[in-house]
Amino acid sequence: MYQPNYIDFYQKSLIPADSSDPSLSAGHTHWLIALEGQLKEQEKEFYCWKVSVYPSNSEGSFSWNQELYSSPVYECIHQAFDHAKELENHVKDAQLGFLKRKEKIS
Repeated sequence: MYQPNYIDFYQKSLIPADSSDPSLSAGHTHWLIALEGQLKEQEKEFYCWKVSVYPSNSEGSFSWNQELYSSPVYECIHQAFDHAKELENHVKDAQLGFLKRKEKIS
């Protein structure tokens, strides 16, 4: 099985999901919110960042190829972190419609 090589991957949150959520596949009970760094300029070691939401089990094992949401790319990790915090609040409130609206914009 192929798995991407994450250079910078920071798991931010593991949030229990509603068991009736149609976005979850078998064995997944949580949402994992993560910051993913992508090298933009190798000479300067400059990274850009995106925020992703993945289905996960209660131990944090996630399906990297079943991403529910991926944000636009941020050039500042602080902006990506703020967006992750915003997503965390919406996911905790079971407002997954917010993710779908954001996904269409990106």
